[in-house]
Amino acid sequence: MDFFGHQDQARKNSKRLIALFLLSVSVLVIAINALAALLVWYGDGKTINSIQLAHQMGHSGSWLDAANWRYAGLVTLATLLVISLASLFKWMTLRGGGQVVAASLGGRRLAPNSDDFYERRLLNVVEEMAIAAGMPVPPVFVLPDSSINAFAAGYQASDAVIGVTRGCMTKLTRDQLQGVIGHEFSHIANGDMRLNIRLIAILFGILFIALIGRLLLESGSHRAAVRSSDNKNSAPLFAIGLALMGLGYLGVLFGNLIKAAVSRQREFLADASAVQYTRNPSSIADALKVIGHGSGSLIGSPEREETAHLFFGSAMDFNFSGFATHPPLEQRIRRIDPNWDGRYLPPQTEQQARDESPEISPTSQTRGSGKAAGFGAAATLATVAVAAQTIDSLSSGTAEPSQPDALTRLIEMAREPLSAQTLLLCMLIAPAERFVHQQQLDLVLKQLGHVIYRDVLRQLTLVQQMAPSQRLPLVERAIPALKQLSESQYRSFNKVLVEIIKSDGQIDLFEWCLFRLLNQYLEGHFGDVSAVKARFSKPEQVADEMAVVLSYIAHYGHQDAETAQAAFNACLADGGLGSQGMSFQPPEGHSLKAMNVALTKLVALYPHLKARLLKSMVACARYDRQLTINERNLIQAIAVILETPVPVGVIESL
Repeated sequence: MDFFGHQDQARKNSKRLIALFLLSVSVLVIAINALAALLVWYGDGKTINSIQLAHQMGHSGSWLDAANWRYAGLVTLATLLVISLASLFKWMTLRGGGQVVAASLGGRRLAPNSDDFYERRLLNVVEEMAIAAGMPVPPVFVLPDSSINAFAAGYQASDAVIGVTRGCMTKLTRDQLQGVIGHEFSHIANGDMRLNIRLIAILFGILFIALIGRLLLESGSHRAAVRSSDNKNSAPLFAIGLALMGLGYLGVLFGNLIKAAVSRQREFLADASAVQYTRNPSSIADALKVIGHGSGSLIGSPEREETAHLFFGSAMDFNFSGFATHPPLEQRIRRIDPNWDGRYLPPQTEQQARDESPEISPTSQTRGSGKAAGFGAAATLATVAVAAQTIDSLSSGTAEPSQPDALTRLIEMAREPLSAQTLLLCMLIAPAERFVHQQQLDLVLKQLGHVIYRDVLRQLTLVQQMAPSQRLPLVERAIPALKQLSESQYRSFNKVLVEIIKSDGQIDLFEWCLFRLLNQYLEGHFGDVSAVKARFSKPEQVADEMAVVLSYIAHYGHQDAETAQAAFNACLADGGLGSQGMSFQPPEGHSLKAMNVALTKLVALYPHLKARLLKSMVACARYDRQLTINERNLIQAIAVILETPVPVGVIESL
């Protein structure tokens, strides 16, 4: 599945969306001008005769006269201003990203350390699919609906959320749930989410005309009901409101057509991607069959009309398929399962769910018919950490695996806000024999207080005994818990992290990766979400910056300068970048400043160029047929900074 190609296609869909929006606005402007002309004619006809009216409209009585063009211009300007301001208002309310959308739908955020059976199973599945998709673990919200549905929302991978209905969480088997969540991760990977939020904002501008009409209609009805003598005076208000409602819902008609135009084909792509993530075609097909059995996918929230295109299944009941945001259920099933016999599947009972997954634990593996392998969907954090550790031990001969019980304790620490802070602090604190060790502990006590300080002392030995390959996966796993901090708690925690990192006078590669991951995942969450606009589509525009990034990977992954130079030269061809005037630029000492400067510009790459850079980075790392932890950490951290999912094939090659 060409994720980067589909991200470029999503960008093209944005232009198509704008064109359709402008077309619908143009039709609305023409219709409202016609309504204004009708109202002028009707109002003037009450007070003056037709000769006088013709004289006022010009000697020819034509609307082509300059005076009437001015009236039309004012009506057009007012209409455009109302639509623009309404869309801008909606856009501003959605600046909080996916969590704002989830909250508007009535979603309840799940605690990462929840011990509820169904919630724990769902959280485990989301973790697994995040690993399979090469993306951060997003916060999870549950909607109260008993139907089976889900959505992904946000501007980019770092601020995405996953939402599921209560019915989806309880009525599907674990395999079926994997298929649904894999489908939603595809929308994140393919760049659909930002387009979806744009769609909500601009369609609200069109819908706002109808809301004004409804307000005028209700106002006219209220005046007529309160004072019968106002019946004549309220009639025009009533008529104007009714007309604006009609025109506004003409805009809604256009909006539904726009949503249908940009949404349905993306659902087929997301279904196919779910198969790739899970390695199990029946997972997504069977989930669709359960919906068809009678559970349905309808959503009860009043916001369902604005957000219908976000969902896994049809959130509303459309009688005419031309307005549907999703392809017919039968068509989706047959694309995945051509031999389907037409029979739907009943939902899973609670007893069947518990029999399938008798113990929900952080390291539980997929049961049933799951066919994921390697770093596929069935892999949990523990599986990935052990696999990465095995690679490290093969290449260096030094790494020793942590005990499973210890790893389980570490994963549990990552699931709770206070212990997640402890986990990351312990990763950064120097060994006891170093002079800076006590200074770093004093920073924790002074800035964060006795509770976290005592927790750090209790857990320090356990955390510092973990294998190096397990550290970065645990950092990513701790992100949902850290997002539960208040902004002031986060700022204090972040300040201490920075001071600890700087306390020994140097920043090593792991410290850089940890800090950049936290900055990418959490700064947008606790501030404004600002997606970077793509500006660079050709390698020559950013040749120097790409050379810096590839030089760092070559430097940290190879023991001598000659091999690093050879790896750099080879990866340019393997990644399809050519020479582009790039030359090997070995880092000066241990400074990562040049890397930071280069990435500041590279975040504005177009998706297809990010793909080529990522491919070159992997080729550079694998030049000597070994993969060090430094290389792995660098590639994953840079992918996160670029807001680029690491495709399944690349994950397996790592």
